[in-house]
Amino acid sequence: MKNLVKNLMAVIAVTFVVAGCEKSDDGRNTMNAVSPRVLEAFAARYPGAENVSWQMKGNYAVADFYWTGTRASNGRTNASAWFDNTDGAWSMTETDILFNALPQAVKDAFAASEYASWQVDPEVDVLYRNGEVEPEIYVIEVAQSGREMDLYYSPDGVLVKTMADSGADYDYGDFIPSKPTSGIEAYLQQYYPSARIIDVDAEAGGTEIEIVDNGVKRDLFFDRGEQWQYTKTEVRRSDLPEPVLAAWAASEYAESQDYRLDDADYFETAADGDYYRLELESRRGDVKLKITPQGELSLYEPGSEGGNAGVPVDADLFIQQTYPGATVLEKEYDDGYLEVEIRHEGYVKEVCFNGSGAWVGTSWEVRWSDLPAAVTAAIGASAYAQWTFDGADHIQTPDGEWFEIELEERLSDREVTLRIAPDGSMRN
Repeated sequence: MKNLVKNLMAVIAVTFVVAGCEKSDDGRNTMNAVSPRVLEAFAARYPGAENVSWQMKGNYAVADFYWTGTRASNGRTNASAWFDNTDGAWSMTETDILFNALPQAVKDAFAASEYASWQVDPEVDVLYRNGEVEPEIYVIEVAQSGREMDLYYSPDGVLVKTMADSGADYDYGDFIPSKPTSGIEAYLQQYYPSARIIDVDAEAGGTEIEIVDNGVKRDLFFDRGEQWQYTKTEVRRSDLPEPVLAAWAASEYAESQDYRLDDADYFETAADGDYYRLELESRRGDVKLKITPQGELSLYEPGSEGGNAGVPVDADLFIQQTYPGATVLEKEYDDGYLEVEIRHEGYVKEVCFNGSGAWVGTSWEVRWSDLPAAVTAAIGASAYAQWTFDGADHIQTPDGEWFEIELEERLSDREVTLRIAPDGSMRN
């Protein structure tokens, strides 16, 4: 069965307009809440700023303003600046530049990406950040067939993050720079001395660090005791060692058996050694393989790299509230969405969140015996009553829920997918 993101894309382009995780508390022009230290720091950093308005977001005072002093613009530029309201320290500023003003390395990387043919927003968001992180991040917004993606690039052209459906109100608050703890910082200095930190996230169970290491994006996870658990590096097919390719080709999941490589990652782990994880797609279903650098192949077992490691706190809270008693197996990003695989009430479910952290849907495979009577009755009353059941997914979204039923006519090999609500009504 197709995964949740592909299921949703097959039904609609992007209709889930959900509030993101903006952390605004008091609204705009709350001057009485902005500390004198912030006002002093803002005036020193942006002299002559115009049309200034303030809002509080957690412990940050955020100024929205126009300023002619940015090097990125020949005229007045819309900008937002974040300051710690306690000590007045500047943390981050978001502003705009034209696509043509991007560093050449970013333009070249985008031109070589899978999104090069998408429609590009002529204005690019730029994040200028303080602290021990990559000081500049460029966010290119692209769209195609109703889908929207935000592509985050470092100045040297490394695509560090892809986010879907962030929404017009997304404020980049998740990208406020954080400093790694001393134990994590010591590990990075020892094993990745030349790496640049992209992001530091406190996650359920520990801390995730995103870095660019000699032009390569890597994700590291540390437990609550600051102990390294794993490093994940996305790799291209051309990066796979010959023993890995040979093991895949000799398996029942080979390309000769109509399996297609969808994604590949290299894991270095504290508990399970080093291995490549290959995500494969086929008409018979998706499968994940675990292959060591020496070519030892097995089916990948979710959770082997740390269970709920790397799951954002808000997503983990949503899962525990919505699916009480669930066990988080793993998480990954696919097409800009965060997909979290859980085990709940005897099913393995895939819970999906968009770029702003909002839930967009949950999907899990079900048997014919799991289908409500109204659903099976609707199939029996349809033109496909004599076709063979070939599998089903139960899908929940903010827009409602339905069962996606795959049916096959054996004699002709024709296939059809029906989308039926729990009450038996057909969906388009």
